[in-house]
Amino acid sequence: MSKYQTGLERRMEYRERLGGISAMLHGLPAEQQNPVQIAMIDLLRQYNEDLIDAAVNHKPLVCTWYGNSQEIFAGMGIRYYNPVMELMFNLQFTDYADAKECDHFALDDKICSLVRYAVWSIENRVHCKPQAFICMLEPCDGQTMLHQAFSRSDYLKDVPYFAIDPGYGHDDKDFAYVAAQLKQMIPFLEKHTGAKYEFEKVAALVQETNKQYRIWAEVNECIKASPCPMPAFAVPDVFWALTQHLPAGAPQATALMQAVLGVCKQNVANHVGPVMNEQIRILWPDLNPLWGDKLGAWLAKEWNATVVQTFQGATPYTEVDTSSEEAMLFGLARRNISEVPMIRQGRGWVDVFEEDVTSLINDYNINAVVFPGHMGHKDQSGTGVFLKRICRDLDVPCITLTTSLFDERYTSLDKVQNDLSNFFSAVGFKRNKA
Repeated sequence: MSKYQTGLERRMEYRERLGGISAMLHGLPAEQQNPVQIAMIDLLRQYNEDLIDAAVNHKPLVCTWYGNSQEIFAGMGIRYYNPVMELMFNLQFTDYADAKECDHFALDDKICSLVRYAVWSIENRVHCKPQAFICMLEPCDGQTMLHQAFSRSDYLKDVPYFAIDPGYGHDDKDFAYVAAQLKQMIPFLEKHTGAKYEFEKVAALVQETNKQYRIWAEVNECIKASPCPMPAFAVPDVFWALTQHLPAGAPQATALMQAVLGVCKQNVANHVGPVMNEQIRILWPDLNPLWGDKLGAWLAKEWNATVVQTFQGATPYTEVDTSSEEAMLFGLARRNISEVPMIRQGRGWVDVFEEDVTSLINDYNINAVVFPGHMGHKDQSGTGVFLKRICRDLDVPCITLTTSLFDERYTSLDKVQNDLSNFFSAVGFKRNKA
């Protein structure tokens, strides 16, 4: 029996923890403060407070995922959450308490840990009950199973759901097909949350997200420099949260992204970066792992290496036309099924994966590819052979692992480091001397 009944209990725990982290960061001496880190924590605190307010005062609240046109929810004044985002964020502060609880959950441990965490969290009422949930039926069949489990749970079985069901292609007709579904989703949201849709408000918010993605593209141009101006995984970690998990189109998020761009430009101009004697520029063709900060610090110290780019960081976002509702919904559909990481590479044809890997290796001067082998994902297992062929043709060494991006216990960091050290040595890179 879960110790939670409404999800508010967990939200209050988050409130206390985030408040403590914020107080600690704000209390550091000025020279030790990281403005980006502080701003992120403060945004998370406000996000959590807004969810508590929505649950307590019965304001519009939905459960959803990344890649579900969050701009529409935010533009309608609907609060929303991803069922695993905060759970994963808090793992490192709680000695993996939720993951250890999930170990006893009756769901195959070979399934992607994101899916396991999500089902466990709903069965244990970790989240505030939403008025509706928006399904994501891609990029993997695990998502379909997950939403079936949600709809059968005692907690959510009476919550109405809307499923966005894309095809496999990446052509205009595929985007138009999903745009029509987004148009159907709007009255669904109005009916079940009481929120009202106004095109002008949503369009104004989409214009703000357009600005954010322009900033992101400028940052990626900076990252092509050597030494790389930012630490491994840092930009995708921050920007992914700002654009896909925290409320879409927030001006505070835009300001934070602009600040990161300023740091990048300054570092490039001064020819400096976290890894000054940069030896290995790594492509990580997947989402960032939760344990990326630990791996990145080790790579820098031991090998003068940095993860320059990941699928989570280098996505060719296209500006959404907001001149009409039809154009806006088409642009949002294209953004969410053809541009959002993992969905972009995992849904449909392998051609997109091949094109992205090839262009990233060339554009970012990559000289090693590390494929984490996202456990529980058949699409990732299947693309490994294509990745090896591309790397062979481009004469770039490649290693494929088997890890959980969301549970560092699945493959220990020690083993990952040992495998990478053997790989780097075998292909001719030199380890730093003690």
